[in-house]
Amino acid sequence: MNKIEEAFRDLGRTEKVKFISQNIEYANAVAVSNYVKGYLFDVLQDVGDDNYVAMYLRNKGYEVTKKPTK
Repeated sequence: MNKIEEAFRDLGRTEKVKFISQNIEYANAVAVSNYVKGYLFDVLQDVGDDNYVAMYLRNKGYEVTKKPTK
């Protein structure tokens, strides 16, 4: 493991989510997936695009409906 990986592993959950969200364009999909799985919902919340998540699930065969807001 290199020094950058060690430093990343030492970050807290919030710092990891912030780092991933801010630097995602520099990483390849395999590298990101190794780290993001545990933080996926935090990252998706930062993205803030519910339609993107719904589209992914629909493409996987799930039926997705949004709950009406009160």
